[in-house]
Amino acid sequence: MLFKIKKEMESFSRWFRIIVFILGLVYLSLWIFSINLSYIQKDNGFEPLLPGAPEDSVGYILISESLINGNGLSQNGKIETLRGFAYPLFAAIIKTIGGSYFAVTLAQIILVFISAFIIRRIGIVFSGKNVGEIAATIFLVNPVTMTLSLLILTDVFFLFLFTLGFYLITTINDKNMFRKMCLVISLFILVIYVRGMGIFALPIFMAPILVTKLSFKLQTKLMAIVLVSLLLSTIPAIVRNYIRTGVANFNGFESVNLSWIVPKFIASVDNISEKLATESFQEATGVPKEAWDDLSAYDLQYASQISKVGEKIILEHPFSYIKFHLVSSVPFLFPSSILFMKDAYDKALKQPRSIKSSAINALASGDWKTFYISIKEVWWKFAERVCWLLALLLGVFAVWKGRRNVLVWVFVFISGYFMILSGPAAGPRLSFQAWPYMFILFASGGIQMFQKFIVWKEKFVKKKQL
Repeated sequence: MLFKIKKEMESFSRWFRIIVFILGLVYLSLWIFSINLSYIQKDNGFEPLLPGAPEDSVGYILISESLINGNGLSQNGKIETLRGFAYPLFAAIIKTIGGSYFAVTLAQIILVFISAFIIRRIGIVFSGKNVGEIAATIFLVNPVTMTLSLLILTDVFFLFLFTLGFYLITTINDKNMFRKMCLVISLFILVIYVRGMGIFALPIFMAPILVTKLSFKLQTKLMAIVLVSLLLSTIPAIVRNYIRTGVANFNGFESVNLSWIVPKFIASVDNISEKLATESFQEATGVPKEAWDDLSAYDLQYASQISKVGEKIILEHPFSYIKFHLVSSVPFLFPSSILFMKDAYDKALKQPRSIKSSAINALASGDWKTFYISIKEVWWKFAERVCWLLALLLGVFAVWKGRRNVLVWVFVFISGYFMILSGPAAGPRLSFQAWPYMFILFASGGIQMFQKFIVWKEKFVKKKQL
């Protein structure tokens, strides 16, 4: 393995090798800084301590501790039915070996760089070395990548597994098909046990198979095998949940998300506060108020009640909901990477932050004036989103130029599917999973546009000389 990594690094362009070395020092410095920051937190009595963070991160640490103590997949003695076992087990093993959750974040930094090397490889398969190395560089320098690598969250592990599986699929041929597909299926099974949303993203696991040089008939068979394998892999979790809770379900992802998304939709449609919409929704589900207060409403025992009411509200206003869902997905394309890192730092030190209604809420409600004012209010956020817009235009240009390349449409499909799946939850963490494919398109479009500019410039000079 080390020999392969060494050989891979020897194939880097000189500029990319320098970038990797410098960024390696940057990530290591941030890791050391995060350790120091945890001592500052401890001295000031702040909780949770890094590399834990509010909400999800704390949950994963509690589950990891439960696994370490031999108490299974649970939090504080309470059965866990939302999060899968893969990431907590990954964290528990490394924490046991390294003695600290900072050993886990160090491992995540290594996975970030390996993921960047895989992105480079996918870029080479798509277009060439320059595209792959530029895309990998954009991935590494992004503040979101840096921040997620330093927190106990599933994102880095999820991206690594899926991106590795994607790359392995692009290298499949008739000779290594069985061995590679077994490895890919194993990786994808792990992916759906890393994050609950994985089971709702089955098409993205099959789409890359269309890139292979195998016959369409064989591609179809492989897609069917992947689909069946992933579905069969959910059986142990379904059986476990049925035995432990009496509910035969893979996890509580659907009901938990509906209990968060539907009130936002109600607030947008009825033009009321989210607090009022949430109270109205929770009352309609028939779930006891005390269950919402202590979060036990998110257990599987209430999943069918919550899902039934949420789905009913959506189906009563299908077109309004589709519009709301699509509009609220827009932040997927314009995430504020800088704000994400700043928020993580502010939360770690309990820095107060003024809560304002987001620009996307105004857009979803059709309040264009408030939306315009909101996006221009903070200059650096506006500047960053202008950069995203320019990058997206380069990506569109790359799609147009490579429209006959199946891989282009696989990139677009995966990115689009992640975007639609994210809906009102759209933001840096969900965009992060699609960045390898988006960044490759950005890099390709940028290089092609630069080449066109050189050609135009030469033509202009020749014309002027004549």
